[in-house]
Amino acid sequence: MGKNSLDVRKAIICFQYTERIKSELIITANLLGKIGELESDELAGAEKLILLLLRALQGEVGMAHSILGMQNFEDAGDKVAEVAERVRSREYLEATRRISEAISLITTGGQQATEVLKEKGFL
Repeated sequence: MGKNSLDVRKAIICFQYTERIKSELIITANLLGKIGELESDELAGAEKLILLLLRALQGEVGMAHSILGMQNFEDAGDKVAEVAERVRSREYLEATRRISEAISLITTGGQQATEVLKEKGFL
């Protein structure tokens, strides 16, 4: 999307999705940072919960992409799918790296919405 291609309505929707998804990604990163401390049954249970969280997050990112049509949401969804694969492989450090990449994609994509909302006096 080019500069100023977001109208105010779309910018508000983008800003809301960006902030919510970014927050969820940060929570996921924090959980992944702790999962390595767990053992056996605790670890298996934690992995299941994180995979459920990731599935929900993929749905949220997918919804944002379908509503807004912005590439960054699609790319972030791909990163979240990669995170799930890394969790299944117990590659938690790599999973955390992918979460960081997804956060960057979401943040970068939301910058245009933030600029539009600042220009219009909403932020």
